[in-house]
Amino acid sequence: MQLVIIEDDKWFQLTLENLLETYFPEIKILGTAPNVKAGISLIEKTQPDFILADIQLGDETIFELMSQVETAHNYNFILTTSHENFALEAISHEVIDYILKPVNLENLTIAINKFKRRYKEKKELQQQSFVENAENKMLGISSVDKIEIVNTDDIVYIKADGRYSHFYLLDGTKKVASKNLGEYEKLLPKETFLRVHHSYLVNMSRVKNIHKTDGYYLELFDSTELISVSKRRQEVVVKFLKLKV
Repeated sequence: MQLVIIEDDKWFQLTLENLLETYFPEIKILGTAPNVKAGISLIEKTQPDFILADIQLGDETIFELMSQVETAHNYNFILTTSHENFALEAISHEVIDYILKPVNLENLTIAINKFKRRYKEKKELQQQSFVENAENKMLGISSVDKIEIVNTDDIVYIKADGRYSHFYLLDGTKKVASKNLGEYEKLLPKETFLRVHHSYLVNMSRVKNIHKTDGYYLELFDSTELISVSKRRQEVVVKFLKLKV
């Protein structure tokens, strides 16, 4: 975990650094800044996990920094102040905590523990999202003697062949699966793959052109075959690609 300190009182800045280094060695201090301008520069340069800042910074306030830092809502702020009248504004900015000076170990620990809980929750959500995305990207192609793992992004299209399915991949290879096309239509992400014909399931991100001579045919990147679109699926294809025709 990494933070920056924005504080115009040098003595208080050193006090905070000493408390953090002594009692929270797992937190790395990336730098300090004495005012809004320097604070913005420091945050954009270091991209900290959280920011420990005084509210009153000379003639400016930390809220001015929050309004100027791009995607400030992605940062976690713990604010310190000698003035109680900033409490409502601090709450409106959804800060982690609001500490009245003088800051001591007890109230600093409470604030940092709040940050740690939020940090842990964020990491768990990111991990869950990563796992879900990874699971959604991988597909097992079952043949008689093995299951081959492919990334769904590498699939250009799938062609039905009775109870078998032929996978055509980005690298030009073809794989045969012992499941019918309907099974893979259920498994593959519907935001990317579309059944354009009873014989074809297409990765629509690979569509290059639509040919309209004697029906609709899809020209795909990474393939020389034109994919026939059934008459009843032509309008669905146009809507799926969000085309204005």
